[in-house]
Amino acid sequence: MFCCPACHGALSGEPEALRCERCAKQYGSIAGIPLLVEAADHASVDLRRAGGSLPTYNSADMGVPAVDAALARGDAILELGAGLDITTAPNVVTSDAFVYAADHLDVVADAHALPFADASFDFVFSLSVFEHLHSPWIAAAEIARVLRPEGRAYTLCAFMQPLHGYPDHYFNATEAGLRRLFAEDFLVESCGPSRFCTHRQTAVPLYRMREMAQAFRGGTDLDPRARWRTRRLERALMVASHQFQQLGDRMLELPASYELWRQIAPAVEALAVRK
Repeated sequence: MFCCPACHGALSGEPEALRCERCAKQYGSIAGIPLLVEAADHASVDLRRAGGSLPTYNSADMGVPAVDAALARGDAILELGAGLDITTAPNVVTSDAFVYAADHLDVVADAHALPFADASFDFVFSLSVFEHLHSPWIAAAEIARVLRPEGRAYTLCAFMQPLHGYPDHYFNATEAGLRRLFAEDFLVESCGPSRFCTHRQTAVPLYRMREMAQAFRGGTDLDPRARWRTRRLERALMVASHQFQQLGDRMLELPASYELWRQIAPAVEALAVRK
C-alpha cells in the first residue's frame, strides 16, 4: 500500500520499521502506525496527550454526497487529515500529519509528500484540512499524482472562518482560489460555499467582537460615556448573534440572501475530476 514519500520507491520491513529499497531512507512508527514523513520529529507528531482537541466523527455518516457516492461505488479512497475519524469502511485509507489517537489511523503522512504510488486511488477527500497546509498547491498536485485518471477529489476548506486549529492555520480559500488550486490537473465539476460548515459559524466574528469589547471595557480606564457605549456594543453583538442563529436557515432559503451569504460563508468546497 505504502511507498517512500521521498522517492516513491518500494518499502520493505515491518510496519514499525520500514526501509526504502531505492533510497535506503528508514521510517519509524507511532503506536504501530507507520510514520512515513521525512525527518519526522516523533514528539511533535504524537499529539495523543498534548495536542489540540478535535471532534470525533464518522466520515461515512456525515451525509457529504461526494463521499457517500465514493463509498457506494466501492472506490479506493484516501482521506487526508483524518484526525479522529472513526470510520470502519474497509476501502478508506485514513492519513494525518499528526496522531491524535491511535485507533482508526492507517498512516502518518504529509499531504505535501504522500507515501503512495502514482494512481493508487479512485477518490481523495479532505475536510477542513487545506487551510492548515503551508503549501496547498503542492498538496493539490500530490492528490492528482495518487489519483487514477478520472478519479475524483473533494475538498472542503475554510473561507471566512477565524483562525482555528492545531498546530497552525495558514490559508483560507475563496471559491476562485479553490478552483485555481485544482485547475492544473483537474476539471472542477462544482465549487461553492459548503453547507457542511453550518451557517451558525458565520456568527463567530460577532462573538470575537463582543470579547474585544469586554476586554476593552475591563482593561482600560474608560470615561463614563465610552463605558456606556461599550456595554451597548456588547449587548448589540449578543443579540445579533442570537437572532442570526435563529433566522439563518430561513434566510438561506431566499436566493438573494444566499448570494449575500456566499460572500461570508464559513467554508467553500470543490469537487474535481482528474484529467
